[in-house]
Amino acid sequence: MNDLGTNQDQSMRYDSGGADAANERHSIPTYVSDMLALEQHIAQPLKRQLSMADGERYGAASELISQLHAANAVHVAALEQCLARLGGHEAAGVKSAWSTFLGASAAAIDSLRKTRISKSLRDDYTALNLAAISYTMLHATAVGLGEADVAALAVEHLANYARLVMQIAQAIPEVVLQELADDGEPVATGAAEAIRQQTNAVWKSQADVTH
Repeated sequence: MNDLGTNQDQSMRYDSGGADAANERHSIPTYVSDMLALEQHIAQPLKRQLSMADGERYGAASELISQLHAANAVHVAALEQCLARLGGHEAAGVKSAWSTFLGASAAAIDSLRKTRISKSLRDDYTALNLAAISYTMLHATAVGLGEADVAALAVEHLANYARLVMQIAQAIPEVVLQELADDGEPVATGAAEAIRQQTNAVWKSQADVTH
């Protein structure tokens, strides 16, 4: 499977693009429309993941994917309502790197016979981090332009995805080890907890450095 973004056209933009984009770059409805387009792209692989047959063997991961799907659906609905209130319109024929960035990898996962769950969670982690930084940008833009309601929505959605990103990071070690065991590989019993502790320590140490 190709890594995310390996075959991306470097000229592609992570926005709705088009001839009118430059003229509307400071338009809050345009920013909200772009965020909605990203959330709609994220929804596509999540829907496929919900129906993966082998997901039943990984109960915690399956439940986490369900939470991701539910949060994404709430975000899409809220952004649609926000955009309608602002008098904006959904981007028609979105031309962006999001479909390549998020869609191509998910399609490749569908054809794999092994490690589908862990790689799905890996790509969800990537997608949610893209959404998180996009919400941070939307929040900053909304604050700067005096759109308090949009700013509050961006912070709420950012918090949802920050929580889910952390849950994915905690779940990944156990899922990877279980997939290895299911494939007949000898796996160290109880290693998942040690891996989580080491990973958490790395993130904490870097958080301390940045303060």
